[in-house]
Amino acid sequence: MADRKEIEKILYELLNETGLAKMDENSNILLTKEVDSIQLISTIVEIEERFAIEIPDEYLVTEFFDDMQHVIDVVEELINKSVWFL
Repeated sequence: MADRKEIEKILYELLNETGLAKMDENSNILLTKEVDSIQLISTIVEIEERFAIEIPDEYLVTEFFDDMQHVIDVVEELINKSVWFL
């Protein structure tokens, strides 16, 4: 199971590759506000595949990427739930 820091690192890499995140001069992760539908779906699929989780439909909206900590919280929760059911 991945710890929170590892989840954050992996998510940053995925989001940076898709142009949805960048790092500021203080090493804070900033999410871009411009997410189109293709970026949204491809990023969700990448996250699901990387973490072996299924993101619920309620998060299939651009607002899901408004707050990096929220994205980390959701992914961490889904990972923990999937481990629980194994």
